[in-house]
Order: sequence, then C-alpha cells, then structure tokens
Amino acid sequence: MKKKFFVTLIVIFMAIPSILVLALAWTGFFSNTELEERTMGPYFMVYENHTGPYKGTAKIMDRIYDQLLEEDNIETFKGFGIYFDNPKETPEAELRSLAGCIVEPADTAKVSALGNKYKIMEIPERRYVTAEIRYRGQLSIFAGIVKVYPSIEKYMKEKNYPAVPAMEIYDHNKTIIYLFEIKE
Repeated sequence: MKKKFFVTLIVIFMAIPSILVLALAWTGFFSNTELEERTMGPYFMVYENHTGPYKGTAKIMDRIYDQLLEEDNIETFKGFGIYFDNPKETPEAELRSLAGCIVEPADTAKVSALGNKYKIMEIPERRYVTAEIRYRGQLSIFAGIVKVYPSIEKYMKEKNYPAVPAMEIYDHNKTIIYLFEIKE
C-alpha cells in the first residue's frame, strides 16, 4: 500500500512540471521573439481612456466591441490598447492607457456619422518596431510581458530610439501584435 502511494506521489510530482512546461510552450513562451521594423496603419479607432491597472483594458475592448455590434451594427475584428506608462516605474493606480476597437476601413464613415457617441481617433501610417505572438489565453499575455517587451526595449536602446508608448493589437486571427513607434 505504501509503495503504491509513493509511486502515485512521484507520478503527480513529475506530471505537474511537465504540464506547466507544455502549457508555456503552447502559449509561445519558448518561441523566439522576432522583431521587425515596418510601416503599419492607418488605424481608425473607437476608444475609452483608462487609468489604473492595465488588465482593466480587456473589459473596455469587450464593452466597445459589444456596443458597436449591438447598437450600431458595426463589427470589429481587432481590439487594441495603448499603454503610456511603464508599470515598473508608475504605481498601478496611476497607469494611463487607451483601449478599444479598430474599425475596418469600410465602416469608418458609419462611426464618424455617429457624432459624439464615441471617442474616435485616427493614427496615420507610421514606422514601428513590431513583434507578434500567438494569443492563446492569459499565459500569452504573460509571455508578452516577460519576453516581447524586454526584447523590444533592448532593440530600441541599441538603435537609440526614444521610449514611446506601447500599442498592442489583438486580432481575430488570435495574434497579439506589439507596436512601438519609431521616432528618430
């Protein structure tokens, strides 16, 4: 009986790290972060301002998506967040961001016609340092924080690019695109 118990215990202790490693690999945690300088945009965005923990931006993206679809019959396929402050340097309650949805080019006139119902901005085509990872849940967001941000920060320092707000685009293809504008 004791032998069976210890064998079961050993199997459990070996299975837990294996499952964790597999989950991290599945979310892209161990994949290489490929950085690229490229021109992207323009983006027509419906958004809200947010102050506080950055994790609160997901609810804003969902709320705007639902409101555009249910009230205005406008379907969007990309959510976004623009993050102005470094969470390593700014208290969580003071973190500033914008969050919302990117409107497809065919629907920009519809949104513009809604007048003051939404906050709207357009970001013209610009050059960015970019990286992409697959979105497979919260662990993918963690992988971005731990892997992508440090890689981009290092790259920008090596190129002598100034620090800029981070933009993340969550597209319907289950990809997170990280964009840092190049300002020389």
